[in-house]
Amino acid sequence: MSAEIVLAEPFFEGNALALIKNGRIEDFIADFRNPENQLVGAIFVGEVDRVSKELNSSFIKLPNEKKGFLKGNKHLKSGDRIVLQSTHFTPIDKAIVVTQNVSFKGKYVIITSKNKRISFSKNVKEKETKLELLSLLENFVDSRIKDVGIIFRSICIKSSPEKILKDLKEQLRKYKDVFDNKNDSICQLVKAPNALQKAYIEWDKFDDPDIIKVKGCFDNFSVWEQILALRSEIVDLPSGGNLIIEKTQAFVAIDINTSKNSSLNSALNVNIEAVKEIPRQLRLRGLGGKVVIEFGPLSKKYRKKIEETLILNSLSSDKLRIAGWTNLGNLELEKPRDRFFLSNNEFNQIEKNLLE
Repeated sequence: MSAEIVLAEPFFEGNALALIKNGRIEDFIADFRNPENQLVGAIFVGEVDRVSKELNSSFIKLPNEKKGFLKGNKHLKSGDRIVLQSTHFTPIDKAIVVTQNVSFKGKYVIITSKNKRISFSKNVKEKETKLELLSLLENFVDSRIKDVGIIFRSICIKSSPEKILKDLKEQLRKYKDVFDNKNDSICQLVKAPNALQKAYIEWDKFDDPDIIKVKGCFDNFSVWEQILALRSEIVDLPSGGNLIIEKTQAFVAIDINTSKNSSLNSALNVNIEAVKEIPRQLRLRGLGGKVVIEFGPLSKKYRKKIEETLILNSLSSDKLRIAGWTNLGNLELEKPRDRFFLSNNEFNQIEKNLLE
């Protein structure tokens, strides 16, 4: 069984957290000083500025003088005030993509305001488990349960009914606080989750939100050194090959170099090493959107093995989706832009924090 631990230490006014597996960092979340990202994950009231019938979309005035882009919703008109949420990072020079399907994500359940149905994570497959989770709702006394959608997350498979119900009540309370709010001015209703809250929600191993933050605990596993190494686009692989990861405006390009491993068997080993590493690299670097992987020499008969290896080495929070193979043999992936991209600004902040 692989050993996983969670580390937390102070980082400026907030915290930095690392998920360590077998001595190596698998995930990292920190409270960076970046005002551009303040609305991602937040819930707020916005005002419809302009409706575009051609695009079937609306342009929205948001808090902090930001601009939003809302798809669909034909019945809106200029001046309408609506409750919105932003869940994905958008390039600074573009309007923030927002949605009216406001969700309240807990460790065990997700409450949705628009999709009013009960559903399960794709990892919750057993009929008996689904029936057990549904039975928790039968005697639930809060009448608001009928006004929302509920998604049971995969962690529910191995969790007690008490923990699941506690989380459900907490997310319903947040839902009530937002939609009972009478404030219709442009403002932020719920702040985006901080690093500690994000880690607690996303990491199954992290079951204590009151974890003690210890300055210097990252040093035991060279966490900062591993993060600062992400400044390089080149990632060396055990057998001598490497990855080159390049972020462009349109997509993320990953080139797998097999180096001197020219035989098909040796090249296959490098390709497999690469796809084992790619989900981790995307996660740590905060990369998402369209991802295109160019492999070393690879026979078509091994494509299924490549796909299985990729998914096996992903975390559920990665939400990686295989879009397919191109005619040129490149593999295309899709991953939500639900994290900030580690740029020079973030690396400079880390170095400054180390000096304090």
